[in-house]
Amino acid sequence: MIPSPRPPLGRLRAAALAAGFFALTLLGAPHASLGGDARIEPPIMVVDLHVDLPWQVHFKGRSPDLTEGHARLAALKDGGYGGIVFPIYLPDKTHKDGAHIEDADAVLATIEKIIAHNPAFLPLGSAFAEPGRISTFLAIEGAGAFAADVSQIDRFIDHGLRLVSPAHGKNSPLSSSATGERVDFGLTAVGKEFCERVYAKGALVDVSHVSDAAFADIVIIAARHGAPIVATHSNARAVAKMPRNLTDDQLRIIAATGGVAGVNFHAPFVTGGADATLDDVVKQVEHLVKIAGIEHVAVGSDFDGGITPPVGLEDASTFPALAAALIRRGMSHDDVLRIFSQNALRVLGWRPIAPAAPVETR
Repeated sequence: MIPSPRPPLGRLRAAALAAGFFALTLLGAPHASLGGDARIEPPIMVVDLHVDLPWQVHFKGRSPDLTEGHARLAALKDGGYGGIVFPIYLPDKTHKDGAHIEDADAVLATIEKIIAHNPAFLPLGSAFAEPGRISTFLAIEGAGAFAADVSQIDRFIDHGLRLVSPAHGKNSPLSSSATGERVDFGLTAVGKEFCERVYAKGALVDVSHVSDAAFADIVIIAARHGAPIVATHSNARAVAKMPRNLTDDQLRIIAATGGVAGVNFHAPFVTGGADATLDDVVKQVEHLVKIAGIEHVAVGSDFDGGITPPVGLEDASTFPALAAALIRRGMSHDDVLRIFSQNALRVLGWRPIAPAAPVETR
């Protein structure tokens, strides 16, 4: 189980991590140098908003030593990873009646085991980023179990949780899913209460996987808290017509709130078909930048999430190739840095604005 809540300290540590990490990308990031193999040396720092390593270790029996898969440790190092978001994925079919809150506790214990097994990772909520090590952030993917007691999300947020998606592949007691049997009802009454609570406690709602109706409901709630809209791993629907992707209007809303859309590497979400290439991902990035702006595009690879990765982006080590391709297309080093890490760090560091203290009058 999660330790007793420590709201002020936990939030200060998370804010310090994001601020320190952002400074590190500004001060320590090298400029691009294209060699004969058209790669960036050394790599531009990556902060990936969605990597499903915990699912592989907790549910699929993969070793916590991370010697295999898209996001094995060697690949993370070669790709230039400086930050990674570990989702607590709660599969709809965990039990006959869905996932339980206790399952979130169990997956969190697995995440902490992964971090403990690999000194390359900094602990959740560490105060400062360190060169050569990977900062870790926490998310929940498919939080329908919390409809049973929305107050239970508090202790996860106090533990450093930054991002929460209220649904996954199917409709949940909180929200309709983009791929659910019915997509028009949006957030349920308890779902609205849940999202209000997430924002008020200092975390963000992740709109990846929710239906268009739920997206619209979340925008209204986020506005009351001055919160950015974040889609951790969703592409542009105009390029790949998939319900999991974002419309251009949704991308404009994300930009208007200061949020981000994280580019997803799953081939069907990149092209709408079974296959994709690195160049197809570049097309997605260019469209996202055209519609939302360079400050509102990030990376949420979905590596190790059962995806079909594009040819040329087979694992985490290939980010330098993506950087080189974007630079060849005319993007600056600084803009690639924004997409690879700085934009993600901005939203990871978001906190609600405290209400102004009342002014005493005589």
